[in-house]
Amino acid sequence: MKEKENRFFVNIRNKLAGDEIFHETEVHANRLGAMILVVSGIILLIIMILTAVGVFPLPFESVFSPSVQAIVEILILIILCHAVKYDSWWLKYALMIGFVFVYARLDSMLTHKVPILMVLPVVLSSRYFSKNLTRFTSVLSTAAFLFSAIWGATHGFINLNIVTMEKGTEMIATGGFLGEAVRNAGVSDGMLILNTVLYDYLPRWLMFSVTAIISSNIVHRGREMVITQHEKDVKNARIEYELNLANAIQTDMLPNIFPAFPERNEFDLYASMAPAKEVGGDFYDYFLIDDDHLCMVIADVSGKGVPAALFMMASKIIIANNAKMNKSPAQILTDTNEAICSNNREEMFVTVWLGILEISTGKLTAANAGHEYPAIRSPGGRYELYKDKHGFVIGGMSGAQYREYEIILEPGSELFLYTDGVPEATDSNGNMFGTERMLEALNEVSSSGPSSKLNRVKEAVKEYVKDAEQFDDLTMLCLEYKKKTDKQSELKNE
Repeated sequence: MKEKENRFFVNIRNKLAGDEIFHETEVHANRLGAMILVVSGIILLIIMILTAVGVFPLPFESVFSPSVQAIVEILILIILCHAVKYDSWWLKYALMIGFVFVYARLDSMLTHKVPILMVLPVVLSSRYFSKNLTRFTSVLSTAAFLFSAIWGATHGFINLNIVTMEKGTEMIATGGFLGEAVRNAGVSDGMLILNTVLYDYLPRWLMFSVTAIISSNIVHRGREMVITQHEKDVKNARIEYELNLANAIQTDMLPNIFPAFPERNEFDLYASMAPAKEVGGDFYDYFLIDDDHLCMVIADVSGKGVPAALFMMASKIIIANNAKMNKSPAQILTDTNEAICSNNREEMFVTVWLGILEISTGKLTAANAGHEYPAIRSPGGRYELYKDKHGFVIGGMSGAQYREYEIILEPGSELFLYTDGVPEATDSNGNMFGTERMLEALNEVSSSGPSSKLNRVKEAVKEYVKDAEQFDDLTMLCLEYKKKTDKQSELKNE
């Protein structure tokens, strides 16, 4: 039984507290409410001063007591706000009660002079996007301002437009106050109260009802918008999390520990991939097929984002599996193309450059499936494009055949591979970075290692595009061949 009671009170508290998604909105609204209460307290002080010096024709004692009470209430509410740091489920109800009674007191002193006072608490309550709070404030305002109208009829300003007297009635104000003159003319307090309620409060209440209905609709619509935005934020956060996870998976799929083969002194290798989005379609790969053969791959999938990343991972695995079966580069691309074309309903494709380096001799056997030209630097020379023959893109057409070619890398030679994101990097005017600038950047650091060359190209691209958004993935791989053997010399003489 006790358990059921506890659950009942917890449910009531949760309902009053509102949804968690409105927590931040309520804290901001509480801060705004506290600030307006401070301003209201200052206004009350000003009214007391103006009454004391005779600017407002009211008996000072009828202003002093309610004003002091209202100021005390304001101070208590401000202290409560600071005590709970504007963050408590009940604070909005306390603030609305404070607003209603403070403004009702103002209304009782000024009556018809400030008719907007009745609608202010309801308008302020709509800031919380809580229909229950707006209804609560509306009902409380209806009652409080009715009492303020009754009290104001006998203690506040008197509106002569609602006072009915016989023709020729004389009014004498011995103390200088119009209210006293009206009473001396024989108008009873009961008649003043009745006239005030019928001709002053009732018209204001009718307009207040319209405002309350409008505020309620605004609250309903605002609440829907906040919930919709929250759902979008949650969805976007989930998508961002999944994209970050996909980025981590994709990064882990690419070899990214350098030096790549610290136990091998015949070559040095470095690679990097910077996706244009959270995940990209470019990829690189390198692995030893056996102790004397190094396979290097660089590729660019059509499209961007998650679809390209998925296609990229599938392509990478298929290429690696074929390469580890001791096939030639041309055969690897041919078999990969057939495997991808057999199940490619989305008609995606990938450009691939694949090379196998015989480490002991420096012989590089390569094949190109629609990819960018590699850049090669001879020992002591400068980087130049090697314009190899392109085959058709992988996944573009079943039955495509690929041709391979051979290059002898002498000790000190370097190979630079890249995707089109490098030469096609675009500045704000639509001008491309181009291969000439790429080669120039490489040749600026020709005596440095592979990692320095990739970093220099990245810097050059960044300097060129400046604040323009990165349009495509930037993927690069650089190999420096170092080993000199008798076997290589024999191959060169042949």
